[in-house]
Formats: sequence, C-alpha cells, structure tokens
Amino acid sequence: MSKYVLTGVGGNLGTIAANYALEIALEDTTLVFTTSNPEKIAPDTLHSWKEKGATVTVASYDDVSSLEKVFAGAEAVTLISTWSFGRRAQQAQNVIAAAKNSGVRRICYTSFVGADDPAPRNEMPFLPRDHKETEALIRESGLEWNIQRDYLYMDNIPKFFASSWKFCGERWLCNSHGVPGAYVASEDCGRVLAALLLGRGEPNSVYDITGPEAVTDKEVFEWMCAQSGYRGEFVDLPDGEFRKWWLGRGLPDDVSGDFSGIPMKLCIDDLSCCGEMVARGYMAKTSNAVEELTGRKPLSFREGLLQYKGLFP
Repeated sequence: MSKYVLTGVGGNLGTIAANYALEIALEDTTLVFTTSNPEKIAPDTLHSWKEKGATVTVASYDDVSSLEKVFAGAEAVTLISTWSFGRRAQQAQNVIAAAKNSGVRRICYTSFVGADDPAPRNEMPFLPRDHKETEALIRESGLEWNIQRDYLYMDNIPKFFASSWKFCGERWLCNSHGVPGAYVASEDCGRVLAALLLGRGEPNSVYDITGPEAVTDKEVFEWMCAQSGYRGEFVDLPDGEFRKWWLGRGLPDDVSGDFSGIPMKLCIDDLSCCGEMVARGYMAKTSNAVEELTGRKPLSFREGLLQYKGLFP
C-alpha cells in the first residue's frame, strides 16, 4: 500500500487537489491531507474527505517536526507555494529536510511561470523570484521531483481585479500592454498537482500548466462586460504610471500592509507583476500538460470565469 501526503489542503489549490486525488487514487492508496489551520476547511468538506478514506491532520511548513510525523512512510509529498513572500525558501527547506529525514522518495512543487528565467534574481519579475530559488533547492536535494509551473490564474481576474473597477472610476487599469497570455484555471492546476503526486508525471520533469489559448486582458474584459451588462472602460497604462496610481490610492507595498480601505487585495509588486508577466511574453505559449496529466482539456477563460459571474460588476 502506497502512502501519499498532500499538504496545504486549507487553501484553494490544495482543496481542489484533495478532491481530485480522492477521485483518481487506486484502492490500495493511503492519502494523508495536511493543513496548518483546520478551521480553513469547511466542515462538510472535511467530513467528505474522511468518509472517502483520507486522513486529515495538522502540519506546518514552518515546523519540521510536524512534517516529519506526517511524512513517515510516504512515497511522495507536495509543497504548495504560500503567500509568505520572503519566507518561501525557508519553508521549502523545511519540507525538503522533513522529506529526507522521513525516507520520502519524491516531492511535487507548485512553481510559477518564469522560474526558469536565467536573469539574476533582482533583475527578474517579482513573482517568479522565490520560485526560482525553491526549484533550485529541490533539484539539489537529491530527491526525485516533479515541478509544475502554473501560469497566472484566470480566477484572479474576477476575484481580485474586477472588484476594483468601480474604485478605479469604472475602469480596468492594466499594464499588460495588449500582449496575450494563456491564463489557466486554478481548478486545472489543482488537478495537475494531485495527478503528479500520484505518479502520473515523468520523474524529474517540469510541466508548464497553461490555459488552451492566449488572450488579451481587453478580450477578457469585453467578454465579462457582455455577460453582465457592465459599462466600463479598459485602460492600459505604462508600468510606472500604473504603480504611481495605485500607490497614490493607498495600495500597500507589502502583503502585511493595511488593505482595509481599498478593494484591491494584492500588494503593489504582486499586482504590477501580473501585468508584467503577460506583457513580457512569459505566458504567450500554451502546453498540453493539463490534458496529458488529467485526461481533460484545460478550461477556457469563458468556461472558467462563468462560475464567478456573481462577482462581475
């Protein structure tokens, strides 16, 4: 009987991965799900997982001993990137140490597009920096690995961007400069993680996880407006002007800042880098990884965003 540990199931990606792992796991498979905060898991979801045979327990990326207890006897474990900018490398080191100390053979990591950028860290866009460092740690660990480099989630458009359009004067202020990007559904990324954990990927391989087509932000905006009847304006700004506008309205420059008086819930470097990743062509190419690993074609932005129609302004 093989044991697999899926960490971080209290988050959105982890929840999706947990559901899919239970769907595709073989009968003789032991699944263990971990979370640093059980209160993040809905009671009915928790009940469903346990009813289907999964063990759900507490472990934290910041506590090696808690991970070691859970990892013991596991064939493979996951590392899901967190919001802890600046601490991700240490969290990765903790997971790697716990895995090696527990006899784990393989680690699966949710990385980000652009993590293979050869530029020095301080010359790279903000978002891939920690991922590049973490990927290096995993490769140097001596463990077998699978890495998925997720493109930007299409889900972020209604969940983060659309909520600020009224605040911006009925405008989507953007800095992707008309370049198309293959936004991917977080649902597809979660399924891929479960598939890799359970052995569907090739050893020591990187998979780019993309949507089925590259589209511009303006195309997405106009489609959302057509769905809801919203009358807004799409405005593309130079990067410097974009940052200046948001900082002038109080957007924090750090994830620990005060977001209480502003609808945009991404710090300035995170927000600005979303457009930069698209504008610099990091998301221009598509891959067949979602279908290869899950047997399902990736969701188009139209399919993926309809579930959020209630969030369209």
